[in-house]
Amino acid sequence: MSRFVYILCIVLLATSCVEVSTTEKFSEDAICFGTQDGESSRAATLVGSSNSAAFRSEPFSVYGDWIRPNGERKEVFHDVKVSYTTDGDAPTGWIYDPIQHWQMDGRYEFRAYWPASATVLGTATAQTLALEYNMLLRNDDMMVAYVGCPTKNSGKPVSLNFHHTLSAVAVKFQAPGAECEYRLKHLFFTSLNYIGALPYNLTDTEPDVTESWVYGARSYVNPEDIMASERLREWSSSSGQVIPESADDYPELFDLFLPQPLVVGQGIAQPSITFTLDVKWATTDTITMTVALPTKNSAGEDMVWRAGRKYIYVITVQPDKFDVEVRTTKWDEVDASVGDLDF
Repeated sequence: MSRFVYILCIVLLATSCVEVSTTEKFSEDAICFGTQDGESSRAATLVGSSNSAAFRSEPFSVYGDWIRPNGERKEVFHDVKVSYTTDGDAPTGWIYDPIQHWQMDGRYEFRAYWPASATVLGTATAQTLALEYNMLLRNDDMMVAYVGCPTKNSGKPVSLNFHHTLSAVAVKFQAPGAECEYRLKHLFFTSLNYIGALPYNLTDTEPDVTESWVYGARSYVNPEDIMASERLREWSSSSGQVIPESADDYPELFDLFLPQPLVVGQGIAQPSITFTLDVKWATTDTITMTVALPTKNSAGEDMVWRAGRKYIYVITVQPDKFDVEVRTTKWDEVDASVGDLDF
């Protein structure tokens, strides 16, 4: 009898050591991720590549609830990291653990954010997700997605359409017809909201999260007496960058900022760009200028940096003045192929 028990234990131990592939876990009723119709996912970051590989290089995280027919909620995903793999373990490429399966009835709500490294505040759920962004510490994209669907979603993947939560801003210079050489030596932004939290509880298919941001800090100091930590997106070069005759020949480098209004109250320092130029004519002079960001758009409305939009400030430098032109467009219209992630 003891020998039989010994053999049985050996068999059970060997069986337990057999690895069950992730593919086998993804049964027909499993909730899995994928890319819709093989199209590229939305741009992962404006600063780098806008192809699907850029998005897949970072995991995203999901919160999900199953809502029973009686309205009772049950959390099935809590900050679950979902990563892309090319080793064939997952049928659609996206993998997470442990695998969850659809219930027989009821409905589901999912809320997600990318990248999974974003700072989450408080107790996040599929109903409300709060993210924090600090422009002093980060300069990368942050996106959110929400979707509700019936259980099993009629046998189809559930589209998680991610939306940009930040604004992209670039400064370009030009010196048309200048008889002297201009070199940009130093540049930074001042007097902007640089820390904010986004309580993401919207359920719109195309949400505008701009007005949802709650700002946690703002710099109100003068450029002449500014703290180093309040110089936002500071850039400098000992040799300087030559300013061309046309802004089209100037590099278009974007930084990511919190969406925010540019109109401030009385007595508060206005959001501005401070830059230093070396002007070479008969001699070389160093000039430091602070240019306030325009507070009106072309339609005469108060200027606001909106989420998912790009803002290009073209500064024309001339011997006797500086002109500022603002160009704006939707983020994805230029730098991203449009596609949805599926869940």
